[in-house]
Amino acid sequence: MSNRDQVEAVVREIYARRCAGDVDGLMAMFGPDPHFRLAGDEILGPLTTEVRGREDLRAILERLTNAWDWRDYRVDTVVVEGNRAVVHSKGTMFYVPKQQSFPTETLDLMTIADGKIADFLQFCDTHMAARAMDILPV
Repeated sequence: MSNRDQVEAVVREIYARRCAGDVDGLMAMFGPDPHFRLAGDEILGPLTTEVRGREDLRAILERLTNAWDWRDYRVDTVVVEGNRAVVHSKGTMFYVPKQQSFPTETLDLMTIADGKIADFLQFCDTHMAARAMDILPV
């Protein structure tokens, strides 16, 4: 198996675990000192604050998994260069607390080290998410 195949396998596995709402499975995909962030303006603080370390990562993954249902969301394209992957995904996200669905797309940038995710940066429609979560600034 090539390095490219290994990176893509890690990437596809994390999305499968996210769609299943499997927090323990997601945590198993990250390395010992992971970084995670949704790209966006700091005014949307809870959505865009960088998370570092396994304890904080677990907390945010639990929060996101409890709030958002990703079952109808699919990977469209994976581009791998070395140990980095760019992933375009699309579909319908379901915000559980309000029972609302949102068609949307994301673009993720990941760095893989020793078969685990070291860095995960997601570009998403933060306005849609902030609106759904009632955290838009006044």
